[in-house]
Amino acid sequence: MGTLPTGLAVFDAAAVRASLTYQAALPAVRQAMVALSTDGVRQQLRSFISLGAGRTFAIMPAAFVGGERPGYFGAKLVSVYSDARGRKAHEGLVVLFDGASGRPVCLADAAEVTAIRTAAASAVATDILARPDADTLALVGIGRQALAHVQAIRTVRRLRHIRVWGRDGAKARAFAAEVEATTGIDTQAYDSVVEAVAQAAIVCTVTAATDPVLRGAWIAPGTHVNVVGSSGPGQAEVDTDLVAASRFIVDHREHVLVHGGEFLRAKAADAIGDDHIAAEIGAVLAGEAPGRQTAEQVTVYKSLGHAVQDLAATAWLFEHARPTPAPSLAMVDGHEVAARLDYDTCIPIVRQAMAALSNRETQQLPRGVLALDDGHMFGVMPGALAPGPHGDGPFGAKLVAVFPDNFDKGLPSHQGVIVLFDRDSGRPLGVVDGGEVTAIRTAAASAVATDALAREDAKTMALLGYGEQALTHARAIARVRRLGRVTVWGRHPGRAAAFAARLGQELGLPARAAASAQEAVVDADIVCTVTAAREPILQGAWVPPGCHVNVVGSSIAGPAEVDHDMVIRARFIADCREHVLRQGAEFLRAKAAGLIDEAHVVAEIGEVLGGKVDGRQSAEQVTLYKSLGHVVQDLAAAWPLLRRD
Repeated sequence: MGTLPTGLAVFDAAAVRASLTYQAALPAVRQAMVALSTDGVRQQLRSFISLGAGRTFAIMPAAFVGGERPGYFGAKLVSVYSDARGRKAHEGLVVLFDGASGRPVCLADAAEVTAIRTAAASAVATDILARPDADTLALVGIGRQALAHVQAIRTVRRLRHIRVWGRDGAKARAFAAEVEATTGIDTQAYDSVVEAVAQAAIVCTVTAATDPVLRGAWIAPGTHVNVVGSSGPGQAEVDTDLVAASRFIVDHREHVLVHGGEFLRAKAADAIGDDHIAAEIGAVLAGEAPGRQTAEQVTVYKSLGHAVQDLAATAWLFEHARPTPAPSLAMVDGHEVAARLDYDTCIPIVRQAMAALSNRETQQLPRGVLALDDGHMFGVMPGALAPGPHGDGPFGAKLVAVFPDNFDKGLPSHQGVIVLFDRDSGRPLGVVDGGEVTAIRTAAASAVATDALAREDAKTMALLGYGEQALTHARAIARVRRLGRVTVWGRHPGRAAAFAARLGQELGLPARAAASAQEAVVDADIVCTVTAAREPILQGAWVPPGCHVNVVGSSIAGPAEVDHDMVIRARFIADCREHVLRQGAEFLRAKAAGLIDEAHVVAEIGEVLGGKVDGRQSAEQVTLYKSLGHVVQDLAAAWPLLRRD
């Protein structure tokens, strides 16, 4: 396999463990907590794709914004596989992007980063909320996070005693012996939670419990409690009495209101309201809200964990640590993608993915878009391919940075990665350059739509735009129609003319630049709009009868390449109906003007390919394919590049 762009650092689990000490992680996590609570972060609520019983794919994007220099951004991608006993295996990657260039710069083992930064976050909360003289720690749970919490919290308090409880008494005693041997701190295991937490000044719940294992009645005045193990609305480690009686501090208010199981149970019981959340921990750290108010007060820190903490820890690794010298993770760079993913290969793959999407055999979430500084954007697109007869359809996500001003810097405007996971094990299969796959498969999708919707005798094509997608569209559509002429239009006539000359030489057919978009399309059989236009550059009145139009450049609600007349006049085919109804700018503008309704989207292209809905109905009809681009196409195109069979 190749490598991704120069400078991409990879930290496997061993490299994370070797470098990310708690002395390094605590300051990084503390800074991230403050940024989250002081408008220095943009993030989305974590999203999930269910992969069957006990199997979930979680996606957590975030970005640091508003600083003196552009901040890092990226996402944590994690599979969570539970067995029949409730034990969970976490596998995944943290993907870090550079805020100045939009380039992916670092990959880190997500499970290892999560283990360290979760305990670091509890230590930061303990440092600000626990009594200064707190010297006894109780651990409710004996798994990996229990040991991590010992190591982290001993950096902020001088611990003299550690008290332990676990469901398996023998394992709890063995764990206590391991902790004492490792730390030199007196550590004892107890047969019940109530015994373990008695006399403890700090309590950490680090279990996989779905129902409370710790009750408020067992907690002594002045205790600080870190509630860590539960991360979803259906789980709760502590009871309503403890929530209601405590000064309740959270890592992020918005997320706890949606996913904080203990808080939601107490609220459902009418024991508290939303105002019971006293503050976010970042606000306390920043001095904007009080933490502990009296020595006798019970404080609770509810930890859900957030991608900004993972990104901060990964950024520290990228800036200060030595990456894995020879990572085992499979990686395919853009050069290898271009060499192996030709259009004759990609077009059938995309056609199959389109049909599978419309047959509801695949899964995908609407693309998430984070606004970054300086008008830049970060797109996150998770999905899952249809499982095969052996359950081998992978899942994953495409992460892409959109920096339009990069064009003037000689850098790609779209940079990113596609991360695929093995469905059987939940482990990452590898990482593929997202920019090159996107360029090829987007054009391949338009070629599939053109083959299904354009007239059989279509031979003249107009390209509105002269960037990378104009070139890939010409190459791809030439595979499905015998083109006789190509006309190009763009805002800069000189660039359009140079592009047309290059195109004509490569394809071996007449190609010229038009003085206007109207001139370019006046006699076209096929039109492709592949621009970054904010407002329409193509009017429906200009398009001749029988033309097929691929509308490609606008991929979010807002910017539109074609006008209302073009939308109204055409038989409107979507790549995915649900997504066009949410993010198809041209459709949404016409709908907002009261000119069409949702029924105007007559079909998905996959339905046309499957023979469920007619495509073109007459030689004179104008057809329009609205391309938003969907991750199942990216996953399907990238998967063969990682397969070893």
